[in-house]
Amino acid sequence: MTARTAPGEPAWFPRGGKISPRWTTIVVHHSATPNGGARSFDRYHRNKGWDELGYHFVIGNGTDTPDGMVEVGSRWYKQKHGAHCKTPDNYFNEHGIGICLVGDFTRNRPTQRQLASLERLVGFLCDRCDISPARVVSHGSVTHKTACPGRFLPIATVRHAVASASATSLP
Repeated sequence: MTARTAPGEPAWFPRGGKISPRWTTIVVHHSATPNGGARSFDRYHRNKGWDELGYHFVIGNGTDTPDGMVEVGSRWYKQKHGAHCKTPDNYFNEHGIGICLVGDFTRNRPTQRQLASLERLVGFLCDRCDISPARVVSHGSVTHKTACPGRFLPIATVRHAVASASATSLP
């Protein structure tokens, strides 16, 4: 179902090493739960009638998985559409990479390790998928039906960190 990787390990590559050209945006979520991980979210999604975990990646908070650990979902390995951000045209499921951080960021802040892993993962995805940091969005900003990922996970800060990191890595 998922492969667990420590932050920075190259297991973020899909099977066969080829990333689909379908990806044009990254959608960031929170689980809105105090604990969890890819395995429990997969179970929850299947109980809702979905075929598997809806996200491509899950970043742990130290409860079910180590703090900051990136779990790679099977949708990423298969380069399969997501099931994490429904819109009338389904654009964000078809073309958006779904990343979920464990926690409820309407009440609490993500951990420093979660933020570091998120920035590293988003930077990797922006680079490898040719996605502008400006195309990193929150679930709530797309659907306008949820506060996800909460007020304590400002997407603008993530965008800025990724853009700054890529600018400093230029020759």
